[in-house]
Amino acid sequence: MRFRLGCAIALVLTLAVSAASASTCPVLIKQGRDATATMNPNDPNVKNALAKLDRAQALHKEGKHADSMREANEALGLLGKK
Repeated sequence: MRFRLGCAIALVLTLAVSAASASTCPVLIKQGRDATATMNPNDPNVKNALAKLDRAQALHKEGKHADSMREANEALGLLGKK
């Protein structure tokens, strides 16, 4: 009985975290793209950030939300936004 309860709780927590991650990716990617819109596109950090944002978008579409959030956060870091 305890094992089943533990499994059920773990499943609910996993689903909640996945849903939160899925909705966070687009927000982070948008923040990065909005920030780059006002920056010099020739700046190496901006170029690297845009590449990371593109990768984050692709990972999000593949359902790899943790990786997508990592890439988006790294891009924001390059832009000095997080």
